[in-house]
Amino acid sequence: MEILAELGDVAVARADQEHLPTIARLLADDPTSPQYVATTTLISDEILGPLRAVFDLEPFFERIIADPNQLLAVVLDEGDRAIGTFQLTMIPTLGRGGALLAVASNARVRAGADSVAVSKRVFTWVIEHARAQGAKALLVIAEKERAHMHGFFTTMGFRPTHDGLVLPL
Repeated sequence: MEILAELGDVAVARADQEHLPTIARLLADDPTSPQYVATTTLISDEILGPLRAVFDLEPFFERIIADPNQLLAVVLDEGDRAIGTFQLTMIPTLGRGGALLAVASNARVRAGADSVAVSKRVFTWVIEHARAQGAKALLVIAEKERAHMHGFFTTMGFRPTHDGLVLPL
């Protein structure tokens, strides 16, 4: 496992195959997920049951980790348990006079008393990492239903400068 940053009592690491079930659980612990189950603990198979076949994430995981413009990361606690995840995508664009755009998506940290503090440390690192990669802007994608996350990112200095539209295909 490749540790990318030590952030006090948590670390950011590149996700491995072994992290995939926990990443799936973290993504399911969200009101926008079809498998949503509200909880204040790390999601486990006992709570949600086995993932349905429709959620076969392995082919997508393989594509993500094979792409050098993608970083699928996990946030590890002091026991090396994955308690959070995010994906950072670097997109070369012609916009902004030619620039590298960083896009953070699928950010989750398990619910708990320290989740805001952990998220702040992680996203402070994400900002610095994107800047070090040469990104000129960092865009965060969060569903409108996750209003608490919009508030969190606003406190980190992000501004709602764009509106996005989605067409399910």
